[in-house]
Amino acid sequence: MTERQHSSSLEVAGLTVRARERLLVDQVSFSARAGEITAVIGPNGAGKTSLLEAMLGLQEPEAGEVRYAGKPLASFAERARAFAYLPDQSELPSEVSVRTLVEQAVRNARANALLVELRGLLGIEPLLSLGAGVLSRGERQRVQLFCALSLERPLVVLDEPFSPFDPLQLRGVFQALRLVAGGGAGIVASIHQLADAERIADRILLLADGKALAFGTASELKGAVGNVDSTLEEAFVALLEARSRAA
Repeated sequence: MTERQHSSSLEVAGLTVRARERLLVDQVSFSARAGEITAVIGPNGAGKTSLLEAMLGLQEPEAGEVRYAGKPLASFAERARAFAYLPDQSELPSEVSVRTLVEQAVRNARANALLVELRGLLGIEPLLSLGAGVLSRGERQRVQLFCALSLERPLVVLDEPFSPFDPLQLRGVFQALRLVAGGGAGIVASIHQLADAERIADRILLLADGKALAFGTASELKGAVGNVDSTLEEAFVALLEARSRAA
């Protein structure tokens, strides 16, 4: 890791989350660098959302630490200054216009030139005159992605951001994420579709039963199962099967 990447990176160390007797996240550690997209993948119930919420301070961890630029994020206020966040299946206020939502979002926004390009990639202009209540699911997600990505924060956390989109729409969405990462933000996204993770992520964290099973580039994950020519899905299945045999 370069000095610049270390000084502007997110570091998660030994994060543990428990709900009553159930261990949701078990001593997970990873890092997310400025300018990169980190995908969090895993089976249903692996702990992806719990991990993200604990990073953000929305769940109280039992143990572990979250640091940005080498300093612990100890309070919710410190996390709010560091993170922009789009939760899974969030809703827009139906009575508010898209124009109002966009205007509110850009009050604390990134550079104007980036915003203009972001609006184009996410197709925001045709929606400005509409009320949020009449938007389709995909349109709502595009507006919410714009609001999250435009916020001037060094880290962006997205929980299952791609599910409403078809493959053609995803091209613009991926370009929007790359644009924001290229501007220096570190992006962490939980991703259900492994093909999407392989296309967009610089590095990938694989969770299973709350544990970090593997972390690295797609090539490194494939190399870990001895087949660099495999797909990420094949590597994913092989790693899960190896863990099951070892259990």
